[in-house]
Amino acid sequence: MTFRPAALDVLEMTAREAGAAETRFREEFAREILRLETERRRAYRRMNFLAALVAADARSSSREESRGAQRRAAAAEFDWEELDQPRAAALDELEPLSDAVHDERLLEETEDAAEGHDRAAALLMALADFEARFETARGQSFVVAFDRYMPETPLVDF
Repeated sequence: MTFRPAALDVLEMTAREAGAAETRFREEFAREILRLETERRRAYRRMNFLAALVAADARSSSREESRGAQRRAAAAEFDWEELDQPRAAALDELEPLSDAVHDERLLEETEDAAEGHDRAAALLMALADFEARFETARGQSFVVAFDRYMPETPLVDF
């Protein structure tokens, strides 16, 4: 039997514990990165979606014209070229948000922003309500609608 000092056992145990702690940290860090990435992606998707609706409304002279323009802009944001029944139903849920966007522009054009009044709250509430109705109508999260399925393409080597 070969002599093994107890100090080596202690150091081995310390090394294994350090390795396990590092692994736990890396896993936790990876989960946190994924959470932050998801949060960032959701925030940008929401911002870009609302910006598209605002841009569509800016070119509209009436509420009805604004609703149609925003509906087309939303379909374009989702990359929906053809509207089947479920997609049309989801876009039908856009009307209250479209009206909120239009009303916000009219309010901005007719009067200055009230000091101390949170102008963003009404529009953000309308966006959150649309997201909830969208999820109910589509059975999936609002931000998932922005995902694009990319089929695998075969690798061709010449």
